[in-house]
Amino acid sequence: MPNNWLECDWCRSRFDVTPMFFGCPHCAQEGNKRPVEMKYAVDKLQPEVAPGVWRWAGLLPSVEDNRRVTLYEGSTPLVPVDFPESNVKAFLKNETANPTWSWKDRPNAVSISMARQFGFRRVTARSTGNHGNSVAAYAGAAGLDATILCHEDTSALQLALMEGCGARVIRGGCQDKIITRMVAAQAYFPCTILCPQGGYSNPFGVEGFKTIAFEIVDALAGSAPDRVFIPAGSGDGTYGIWKGFREMAERKQISVAPRIVACQPEGANSAARAWKLRRNHVEPLRQVKTAALSVAEIVTGDHALRAVYESEGEFCEVSEVEILEAARALHRMGFALELASALPYACALQTESRRPLSKPEIWVLIGSGAAVKWPETFLRDYTKPPILGSDVEEIDVRQ
Repeated sequence: MPNNWLECDWCRSRFDVTPMFFGCPHCAQEGNKRPVEMKYAVDKLQPEVAPGVWRWAGLLPSVEDNRRVTLYEGSTPLVPVDFPESNVKAFLKNETANPTWSWKDRPNAVSISMARQFGFRRVTARSTGNHGNSVAAYAGAAGLDATILCHEDTSALQLALMEGCGARVIRGGCQDKIITRMVAAQAYFPCTILCPQGGYSNPFGVEGFKTIAFEIVDALAGSAPDRVFIPAGSGDGTYGIWKGFREMAERKQISVAPRIVACQPEGANSAARAWKLRRNHVEPLRQVKTAALSVAEIVTGDHALRAVYESEGEFCEVSEVEILEAARALHRMGFALELASALPYACALQTESRRPLSKPEIWVLIGSGAAVKWPETFLRDYTKPPILGSDVEEIDVRQ
């Protein structure tokens, strides 16, 4: 029996670990798009002495040591944050400490390594910014060529960072069809999401997100928090973190897995709408409208719904005003987070105010990316302070 394999969670068909980028072929014959994902014959997760996410290699896809790619991602701090409710002990998992300042480095360390393992020389991805920046960096570190298809509103700084790593950057176009053709030609490894909504699927990258769960339990001395608040865009981060907790619970390494609170803006809430209707499938929105561009997805993957249902969690929606206020509050605490990363704090405040707790709980908020990568947003309402004249010798010390 192999140590790991690919499996369809719908029909339970098993497959060898190969470049399966179009989901379960058995389900496809019946007209259904179902992803295959990694499964492991491991009794217990034992951390290794290895850099980056590969410390947790026992529950990651098998990659030969000389094909592993790392920029020493992971091991990000779990920091206490101010919270008005005395029954909540809140922590921020500060993913801005990753090499490209976002949580996307974790899945891309795995994806790019698998690309090398399978012998690919070129990789591709679609992105609003952080993901493409990370793919470009890891592809550069691995000596692979990257083509990134970007959102029209992607920050110029993000685009420049991608190109600085050697990636070819394309804005606009019919991105799903472009990537499908690139992947179907077996020329490109797709650094994309688990759900095959566009026709293609990447079963490997989502595994990197699990390491966030492993690190949280490690930092909390072997216990899981009560709730984890996660910004939900494509859905891989939400599902991947839940999968990490689920796998630890299955192996009796934690007694109870946390509830997952998936956080979305009111203007990009496709999965939250499906959850309210108790559906298992997310329908695309006609349009999205939010300044939190990292989660500005027309449609979120069905696996985010699954994470919430399985964990007995919930979706939480907040307004643009609430997101901005949360970002400012976090900044005053010393955390310069992008707007999508302020979603968990805004949702935590809303959750507590809606249902005050009867007993103490530990909450973890995922801070997925840094504000400095979105200068247009960060500087939108900013005015430079006036310049003092050279003859000014004293300022008002009372302020």
